[in-house]
Amino acid sequence: MTELNETYAKLAEAIEWGEEDDAREIAQTALDEGHHPPDIVKTAMSEGVKRAGSRFNDGEFFLPELMLTGEAMKAGLSVVMPAILASLEGKMESKGRIMMGTVEGDVHDIGKNICLAMLQAQGFEVIDLGVDNDQDWIVEQVKAEQPDILGLGSYMTTTMINIPPAFERLRAEGLADEMKLLAGGVAVNRRWAMDEAKADGYAEDAWEYIDLAHEVLGLEPDDSGEIAYGQDGDKTRIR
Repeated sequence: MTELNETYAKLAEAIEWGEEDDAREIAQTALDEGHHPPDIVKTAMSEGVKRAGSRFNDGEFFLPELMLTGEAMKAGLSVVMPAILASLEGKMESKGRIMMGTVEGDVHDIGKNICLAMLQAQGFEVIDLGVDNDQDWIVEQVKAEQPDILGLGSYMTTTMINIPPAFERLRAEGLADEMKLLAGGVAVNRRWAMDEAKADGYAEDAWEYIDLAHEVLGLEPDDSGEIAYGQDGDKTRIR
């Protein structure tokens, strides 16, 4: 388990146990104490999500508990993201448009929300498709928004099977000629994403997704690599 400072430990615990009000309040405390906003998400909030995921895998948490964790994560992000965006205002042009959502039948959005938040913090324009997206809606939104990257994810093995046909349809309609298709989510692994879904790339978590987005769009990472700020304020790699 990651060793955290006192505020980060409280924030991780609030998110792990799905305490929305506490997550919102402690996230604000972390900002007030001067912690770097992206690191609050990466180090404290994501740790809470990881712990909840471990409890789910061990049979201690079930879907209702995971949904509470997701709501607590959203509450924390509602506090931290404005600070991240304010720090970016006027400093960079959009690196590209990234659309992301879960496939039909899947209503889990914790990982998606973390990815979108951190991608936005890196200067990408993000489009949140939300959850439980059927093929017709995905195609309609891709036509309307014309993203550079579409990421589809699944939390369950029963819904991951909806990723390959969605990608196949997008390619058949010529919508993937100028757009990269990425797959992810707890239920998905690299081999399945590349061999079965025929994705252009796979990322295990939000931090790898940042690298992948830069790679598939032919962009150089900022600051000669994936830089974030550690709890002591020093620059460290996010992986």
